Amino acid sequence: MAGSFLNRPRLTKGALVDSSVLAVPPLVVPFQFNPEQVTRQRGAQITSPPSRRGREEALPAGDGPGAAQSVTVVAESISLQVRLDATDALEEGDPVAAEFGVLPALSALELMITPRAETFLGGLLGLSADLGFGDRTSTPVLIFVWGRRVNAVRLTSLSVNEVAYRPNLAPSRVTASLSLQVLPGPNAFHRFVQAERELLAALNLRDAPNLLDSLPNL
Repeated sequence: MAGSFLNRPRLTKGALVDSSVLAVPPLVVPFQFNPEQVTRQRGAQITSPPSRRGREEALPAGDGPGAAQSVTVVAESISLQVRLDATDALEEGDPVAAEFGVLPALSALELMITPRAETFLGGLLGLSADLGFGDRTSTPVLIFVWGRRVNAVRLTSLSVNEVAYRPNLAPSRVTASLSLQVLPGPNAFHRFVQAERELLAALNLRDAPNLLDSLPNL
């Protein structure tokens, strides 16, 4: 039986981590349970010039598809649910869980959507608390770690459902629904994810020969 546990693959846990090394308190929320579902959404708004609206079928033959259209791409958004549960810690006799339940992790999540100023230590050193990801009064820039994909994000929505409590009314079980907005632009995380995405898309070419089987006989 012991050998069967040793042969199990190690489970990679997702996490939300503050991008600022100067933040006090440090905001780190490793996922106790990986979300069962992560939804990613990205949109593009396509517009035609007023002179051509309603006449797209009569465009000049020399124009390529969409030649006169402009496209505005909306930043990628991510939504997921995070479960916080103090049951195991309570069974192990953890005094922090006994007194505060899941409030430490929940408080870290709540601070992730709370604007903050530069930390006292950062002010003494003359360092920016946001490491170049935004002004000092903005909400924290977070690093969403999900396997190979590591995105710089901001938490844009937080909905908390407290479903169980300790005798002192500290929540012991919580489900938190999160909405994140990916921060594009010249940051290392965006460049890394974009480069990896392009490389993985290139690997998809191995299935290109199968495309011929799906084409109609012309």
